Amino acid sequence: MENKNILLWAAIILSAAALILFASNTINPGTQPENKTPRNITASLEPDAEAKPFTSYQEIKEFISKSSAYGGSPYSLYSRGALMEKSSMDSIAPMAGIASISSEAPATDYSTTNIQVQGVDEADIVKNDGTYIYTISGNTLTIIEAYPPQNARIVSETKLKGQAREILINKDRLIVFGQSYGYEEPVKSQIIKDIIPSPIRYSESAYVEVYDISDRSSPKLKRNIAMEGTYQDSRMIGEYVYAVINTPIRYYTNEPILPLIKENGASKTMPPTNIYYFPVPDYNYNYINIISINTQNEGEQYKAKTYLAGNAQNIFVSRENIYLTYTWNSYIYNEHDLFRETVIPALPQSTGEKVKATLDSDTPNKWEEVQQQINLYLDSLSAEQVKELEAKIRENTDTYQERISREREKTTIHRIAANNGNIEYKGKGTVPGTVLNQFSMDEHNGNLRTATTNNPGWFRTGKQQPERNNIYVLNQDMAVIGRLEDLAPGERIYSARFIGERAYLVTFKKTDPLFVIDLKEPEKPKVLGKLKIPGYSDYLHPYDENHIIGIGKEAVEAEQGDFAWYQGVKLALFDVSEPENPKEISKYNIGDRGTDSEALRDHKAFLFSKEKKLLVIPILLAEINEKQYSDGKVPMHAYGDYTWQGAYVLSLDANEGFKLKGRITHLLDDSLIKAGYYYNSDSQIRRTLYMDNTLYTLSGTMLKMNDLDTIKEINSLKLSKTESFDQYYQGGGGTVVPTRGAAK
Repeated sequence: MENKNILLWAAIILSAAALILFASNTINPGTQPENKTPRNITASLEPDAEAKPFTSYQEIKEFISKSSAYGGSPYSLYSRGALMEKSSMDSIAPMAGIASISSEAPATDYSTTNIQVQGVDEADIVKNDGTYIYTISGNTLTIIEAYPPQNARIVSETKLKGQAREILINKDRLIVFGQSYGYEEPVKSQIIKDIIPSPIRYSESAYVEVYDISDRSSPKLKRNIAMEGTYQDSRMIGEYVYAVINTPIRYYTNEPILPLIKENGASKTMPPTNIYYFPVPDYNYNYINIISINTQNEGEQYKAKTYLAGNAQNIFVSRENIYLTYTWNSYIYNEHDLFRETVIPALPQSTGEKVKATLDSDTPNKWEEVQQQINLYLDSLSAEQVKELEAKIRENTDTYQERISREREKTTIHRIAANNGNIEYKGKGTVPGTVLNQFSMDEHNGNLRTATTNNPGWFRTGKQQPERNNIYVLNQDMAVIGRLEDLAPGERIYSARFIGERAYLVTFKKTDPLFVIDLKEPEKPKVLGKLKIPGYSDYLHPYDENHIIGIGKEAVEAEQGDFAWYQGVKLALFDVSEPENPKEISKYNIGDRGTDSEALRDHKAFLFSKEKKLLVIPILLAEINEKQYSDGKVPMHAYGDYTWQGAYVLSLDANEGFKLKGRITHLLDDSLIKAGYYYNSDSQIRRTLYMDNTLYTLSGTMLKMNDLDTIKEINSLKLSKTESFDQYYQGGGGTVVPTRGAAK
């Protein structure tokens, strides 16, 4: 019986639902109540299922209710809020005596937002047209006549409702994307046949506002479209903007309320026929809304489509398609298969055949018979033989789990065609792993290329399956036509970039392997070469067809343990002219451990011009005072203290590498000294741009202008400091640098 207890312990670990229980209180897995057993979701998945429109409200209600059987419920899906009231301009503060259109000639050369796809503009906190700079901070939109820099002045400051997130410029139209928060009045909603009001509750709503800025001194609100939920992302193609908004499912009297859209104060319930679903059960549903708006014609009705799915996580937009990703965990364990593939092969052939025959039979109490058959075999074993059997089961379990590990974490990618404001769902595909960000996707010659990382987690035997990295190529039908799997086991993707017929991946654990991958034949991706160097890159940017810029962190291998300690910010230039032998030809390290840059997380903070040999990034500098260490030895994991924040201005040339030209800061106080492990200031530089030979640095409190050659200050403007949602919740404006925990 002692042997049986040992095997019992091993079996519970190995077989997910304790299919082998040799104690007297064994639970028969064949007789467990169905509603008490976690469903195997993949048993109901339809991998090729396409989006279908609902035909009625009742269908929507039934579909969501059905999902509750898979772990959800109307109350677990409950979320805050009625739809926001009209988001409008509270006040406009034009500057008296300033002409609406500058009489000065615009700059002949000026920077624009760092975007991923040519012709697909991305919203940001600042825009530049060669004469004016448009920026948002908190709830204020500021328009600055910035060129020439000597005469720079604020033209207008417009107060916005809520928290403005990003803006776009299209000719004489300025588009604001933001969030509004607060308690809202009841909103009437169509629920089956009755019109009933939803209760007053705290709401979080996303809005899109379009302003006429033909007179820069007096922007005029032309359109306001609002929807409960969270603004996810947006793009602009031609005259149309496309916004993605995630809306939670909320209930009133146990009835799901359909998404509401408000335009200029008039609300409209999304028709069920405009709401699409996927015939795949899920644990948690949200409404993913895509809205298209003509920026130039207020008379053209917006278009909107809603998809009932998990939250949109990453978005990639080409000139013709919007791709949305949703990563989910697949509970793929089939306990019967696990038993058959791990336990039965470990038994002697005769015993295994008897057990298998019993399992394949229609005997009502077959699990009791299986238990008796195995008990009979166990009674014949010594303690040492039981240990050998346990080892075999463990080995079989490792093999089984390794085979199915890549199926545990999957990403669904939806393709939605976008053409002149029209939104049409085209299909979806599924790939193993998770997508890091928008740069892990790209469209080329009609195919979508994507890079993913598998994180299979721990084996049930306590052994961890290593992370693996992959490249997948999907056609326009969203079917996988090419794959390259199991790159850099034990590491994960830190950055990816697709350029033409190549992909560049950076993975990291102790060193920075830069992979050069050939995608000339989409069906047969292959590694051309790789480079291993200390550190890693969080963002990759093309310099030219033969060189790639990387920005990330330097790293030092730990003296003990299989990892490395990251250090300060690192800039690197890679030569990939010989793809089989990529080289790091220049690098520039900034600061010590704790040094940070917004450009590590947001590519829009990265300013680069090959023609000007210019690279500028914001830096929060941390430096170690070696005098604090009496023995003179600084631990590799030691953080520096914050000593400076601003913009590093560097020259970059493929032949000469990186060279520091100068530094610019907006800080005028000792806020860095008081920051401790956190730093949060309205005066930290977040964006940089240029017009001709002038570099502009922008923070929440100032716009400063410096000569690009000498870095000498030309002029500066103080910006109004306004309250923001970030201030309300975080105690100040700007970006909060994450805490310095035990991260390696």
